[in-house]
Amino acid sequence: MKETKIHSKPIYHSDFLTIVEDTVLTSEAIETKRIVGRHSGASAILPITDDGKIVLIKQFRYPIDAVTIEVPAGKLELNEDPILCAGRECEEEAHVRPDNIEHIMSIHNCLGYSDEVIHLYIGYGCVHIKNPMPKDIDETFEILYYSKKEVHALLESQKITDAKTIILLQHYLALPLF
Repeated sequence: MKETKIHSKPIYHSDFLTIVEDTVLTSEAIETKRIVGRHSGASAILPITDDGKIVLIKQFRYPIDAVTIEVPAGKLELNEDPILCAGRECEEEAHVRPDNIEHIMSIHNCLGYSDEVIHLYIGYGCVHIKNPMPKDIDETFEILYYSKKEVHALLESQKITDAKTIILLQHYLALPLF
């Protein structure tokens, strides 16, 4: 199973997303169109403080017209190492700096129409920073601290709907206690 690109037509371009309309030939020799969002990729990090608190961000998301609870995350800058992006986003959005960052997995968030890869991390030993790196000018968020029990309740009540956040929280909560 493979599709071969015959032609690609740019539809839209911004600083983080390019949308193209590709004409492809399927493995069954059918010519069809594919609309694809080309994205530079992103990193997301679940910050865990020294005392075991889970740090999440509450923010408004325009595409779904709702306030969400998420892990800090952001797009990769040109040629940026995903682990450095995760640390940067942790500081900018959660105002904490991890002592240790562990890569959990990389996911394709919306592979039906986008090539975006999100690199998922957990940051351990996070400590509060007095003067964090500045946030993006268009971002507004609230920093929240939760216990494991509180996060279980948020997941069970389906108050968290963001896929990257759910994956990281479920992974962390499934880890054995030391």
